[in-house]
Amino acid sequence: MITGYAHFAQLAESLQWDETAIDFSADREAWPQLTEAENAQVLGLIAGFVIAETSVSGQLGAYEAAASDDSMAAVFQAQARDEARHARFFDRVCAEVAGVPGALPAQRRDALHAHVGDELVDLFEHRLPATARRLAEDHAGLTAAVGMYHMVIEGVVLLAGQHAMLDALEGLSVGLPGVRRGMELVLRDERWHIGFGSRVVQSAAIGREEADALLEQGETAAKVWGDLITAEAIETAVRQHRRRLKAAGIKFW
Repeated sequence: MITGYAHFAQLAESLQWDETAIDFSADREAWPQLTEAENAQVLGLIAGFVIAETSVSGQLGAYEAAASDDSMAAVFQAQARDEARHARFFDRVCAEVAGVPGALPAQRRDALHAHVGDELVDLFEHRLPATARRLAEDHAGLTAAVGMYHMVIEGVVLLAGQHAMLDALEGLSVGLPGVRRGMELVLRDERWHIGFGSRVVQSAAIGREEADALLEQGETAAKVWGDLITAEAIETAVRQHRRRLKAAGIKFW
């Protein structure tokens, strides 16, 4: 019998994939044919993913240390492995498809800051690390930290961006099949991450103040993509966030 959170670890193991196996040859040929507007949107979304995934992959150690039991710790560890793979995938897209300059991932990441807004950079390079630091100092803050990471950042920001990317790829004048395949696999991983976070939150007692904060954070965070995603996509992300919180047993007053 599987107990605790172990089924999430088993699910993660069954969904492993190799970012180096994705073929970008068609994507490299197609990229120069993108229109200026297409290039700006796709590169902007990719830039956001590079910055986001690089940041989130480095924060989960604090979550693992604060886990309530070994099964939860194992899931955080499995998720960290996923996030590191996502970061490598998006860096490959930057280097091998989009031709972003820089010999090292950190150099390419720095070059991509110009393609996203300050709000997105602040969320992933300042606010999330600050949440992880507080958690490292006080493990009692795990539920709030999971709410921020899994429900807000993954459930709202990254999910909205991933759906926006798939929509953008669908409407391009040329195909980017390798990028699309990788995006679909990233989205598949994110779904179980969000499910795990929802379970952690559901298992905790969430008071009115925490519930209101989670809702407000989601509504604010959905806007960090700026013009890279539509207003309709933001509204959809917020509605899904509210439904997900309610499904986790959180009441709003």
